[in-house]
Formats: sequence, C-alpha cells, structure tokens
Amino acid sequence: MPSLFVKLPNWMGDILFAYDLLFSLSCHFDRIGLCTSIQHSDLFSIFPVPNAEVIAYPAESWPHWDPETIQKIEHFQADGGLVLPNSIGSALALRWAGVSPLYGYDYEHRGFLLRKSLKPPTHRMHQSEYFLELLKLFDIAPARYPALPNCKRESLAILHPGASKKERAWHLDRFVEIGRKLKEEGLAVMFVSGEELHLNGFSLTIKPSLGEFAELLKRCALFIGNDSGPLHLAQQCGAPVIGIYGPGDPSITGLRSLSTGRVIYHSFPCSPCRQRFFVECEPSSNQKPFCIETITVEEVWKMVKTILKDGIEYRPPETELRT
Repeated sequence: MPSLFVKLPNWMGDILFAYDLLFSLSCHFDRIGLCTSIQHSDLFSIFPVPNAEVIAYPAESWPHWDPETIQKIEHFQADGGLVLPNSIGSALALRWAGVSPLYGYDYEHRGFLLRKSLKPPTHRMHQSEYFLELLKLFDIAPARYPALPNCKRESLAILHPGASKKERAWHLDRFVEIGRKLKEEGLAVMFVSGEELHLNGFSLTIKPSLGEFAELLKRCALFIGNDSGPLHLAQQCGAPVIGIYGPGDPSITGLRSLSTGRVIYHSFPCSPCRQRFFVECEPSSNQKPFCIETITVEEVWKMVKTILKDGIEYRPPETELRT
C-alpha cells in the first residue's frame, strides 16, 4: 500500500500524542495524507512529518465536509485510510469521501466499515501508546518522532490558565499568585490566553498563532498550564512544564518524556470522572470540582522551585486518594 490517508483526532493534545504513530507510518508508506482542521494544520509546519501532505478542512464543517475538502481527499488518491477518532461518524465520513479500505479500532460497532480492526484495550494506557498499537494493523515497528535539539532557554515563564471547559481550569487568581512569585525569582512572566484576562500588570498574549506560540515555548524556562493542548505543545517544544490536572486522567493524557515536567493531581473516589459537571460530584463554593479546588498555590510553587533549581527528569504523578 504506497499511500495512506489518516483522519486525525479533533483535539490538539491528541494530535501531538499521535506523532510517534505518524512518524512510524511515514517511514513505511510512500505518502501519507494528514486530515486535520485548519486551526491545527500549522502543527505540521512546526513539526513536519516526512512524506506527508496535509489536507485541512474548516472545523465547523466536520463531519460533513465541504466540496473543496472532498475534492482534496479525492485528489490525494489514497490506497487506504486509518481512522484515529473512535466515532462511527469518522469512519462514515471517510467512506463517503471515497477512502477505502479503512483501518482502526472497532469502536461504536463500526467494525463492519473496517477491513482490519483492533479491539479496544481493556486496560488504561497513555494515549500515545494507544495510538501506537494501531501499527499492528500494518505489521510496522514503532519509531519515535525525533526530539528537538536542546537550545538555550531564556528567563521567561509562560502561564496558560485556560482549558477546554472552565471546570477543568485551576483558579486564575492562583495562577496570578504563582506569576508574582516567579517575578520575585527574577523571571519574566507572560500569560497566554484565548480571551481577555484581568491580570493586574502581567503581560498577556491573546490567541497567538501556533507558530508564534511554539517560538515562545521553544525558548521559555518554564510553562505552567492545565490539562490542555498547550501543555502538550509546550512539551513537544522541549519546555520544562508543570501540568495541573483535575477531572482528567494523567495515566492517559499525562506528560511524556519529551521534557522535564511534573503533574499535580489529587485523586478522589470519583476520579477520573466523565466530566458531566456537576452530576457525579458536588461543586466547591467556587464552582470547581474538588480535584481542582484542593490544589494549592503552595503545592504548585513547591514543584516550580524543584524544576527551576534541580532540573529533575519527569516522573509519573504521585497521587493521594482524597475523601
């Protein structure tokens, strides 16, 4: 099969988790088509995949692609397609666009649409390893995407307080307090956000392009953010990171070994939850789940000092069951 069309996940973090898979495929196929939304397409300019062609579509058109996108897919002339999202709709969209045969996990009873499929794993594994399992469909050995070369980093800390859902985000005032402490340590502090924030004098960059954001991340001394795509982009750029996790599961979407980093995570009996706020848990008085509410400034600052002074290598999060 000289060419393979790959429907990528819809979230930036998941796309970055798929990079080892994509690199492994690129070492085997003459051409691979990478189908992603326009908002994420610049990732492949920042981190190129060999033998790859990006087919970008407007995010609002998914899963009903516009005629121009269908034409691009037909022009690629794929010999087969790999479906990374788990939905049956993703497989149907590729079939409607003329991509066949299809390969992927047998989720949502879509196995009849796939020539070869894998049963979903019954145990937890990191999302990057979950994607690498799909190489078994093609008898390909895994290969790691090349890491960026080490570069001199500036005394700059980047704080990203946003998340896909506000309940997943640590309190903004606590990020600001960490920013004040970083300033006292002599670091320049920049907040990056998708919206206007009231920060009492801190520098704020709103909606930078992926290229601009990556350039900042490649030279910063530290990134602090919630469980979100920018956290994983920072790691892909080699930045030392601290990830603040709440409702998510760091055993699945936690940090990789691409850079120094630590996860802060409080496990409760309901952790990880299905994020139907607040059905399975009670909110705090600040309308946050307690897995986020109970993470303190002091706890995060202790991790900051450890990374800045000791330069420790990443270790899996040490969690304590909370009641």
